[in-house]
Amino acid sequence: MKLLPISYFNLYRGPLLLLVLIAGLPLCARGSYSYLLPLIQLCGIYAIIVTGLTLLIGFTGQVSLGHAGFYGLGAYAAGVAATAFHAPIWAAALAALAAGGLLAFLSGVVILRLQGHYLALATLCLGVIIAEVITKLPITGGEAGLYDLPHLTVGNLPPDNPLVKVYLIWTVTLLVVLWAVHLTESPVGRALKAIHGDEDAALSLGIDVFAVKLKIFIASGILAALAGVLYAFVYTPSYLGPEEFSLMFSVTLLTMVVVGGMGNVWGGLTGAVVLIGLREVITTLGEHLHITDTAKYEQLVFGSMLVLVLIFARGGLAPGLRSGLDRLARVRR
Repeated sequence: MKLLPISYFNLYRGPLLLLVLIAGLPLCARGSYSYLLPLIQLCGIYAIIVTGLTLLIGFTGQVSLGHAGFYGLGAYAAGVAATAFHAPIWAAALAALAAGGLLAFLSGVVILRLQGHYLALATLCLGVIIAEVITKLPITGGEAGLYDLPHLTVGNLPPDNPLVKVYLIWTVTLLVVLWAVHLTESPVGRALKAIHGDEDAALSLGIDVFAVKLKIFIASGILAALAGVLYAFVYTPSYLGPEEFSLMFSVTLLTMVVVGGMGNVWGGLTGAVVLIGLREVITTLGEHLHITDTAKYEQLVFGSMLVLVLIFARGGLAPGLRSGLDRLARVRR
């Protein structure tokens, strides 16, 4: 029997390690640690969005400040389809993904012709427009949100069980990460890196720069909508409100990408876990110190961490951690 090449195992050892962590970590969050299960669910949802953003920003070099809008669009499109039109959950989910992809295509055709801060401002405006539409339309419930959303069920498993939710969300997250890892190591991934490095040079090599950027923008929009579907049908307890999809959340997503490492699929996952963990620490400290509004402290800590990473680990936490482990291994030898 022909053995698989070592490079194959090197490519997928990260997803295999993630699979082991997914299988074991929720089992440790029991008893007094059961409050961690919703945080683990949220980490998986955010990791899906940030994976798409990493492909867009870290590999293609296109900055987006509007992905909270695609996230909200996916959640509300699925929620409205299920509550107002009584569509089955699978049909509502497909409608949400189609809505995210269609909006990404229609907006990307226009705004991806911009570059630099003009592109960032255009995506920022797009996110604001989506948030305003969500809060103003009667069918979305406006500021009050949507109630009585159905729960996604798998077989006879209880849909309200936090452990079931963790495994369901992280199964989807693992599949998304696997796809992203495979994409970045394929010829398409090399084309993305070429575009990030120099668009004119990529054009001279025969790469259709605009088409590639548009496809990645659409893919990232669909992934954000997918995260919205999981938020609406799995994470939330039958309620969906607009407060989750604010402009500040788009900035938080961008911070996750930069802190974790822009040029690395695992960087986005690392950034999502680290920032959600920091948010929980700040919230817990606020409860002990009787601080009711911890949002401003979150912004202070996140901003400070972003500055420290840019100064001391410009590549992000994930590449910095890997290089540190490599140095430690060389010292031991």
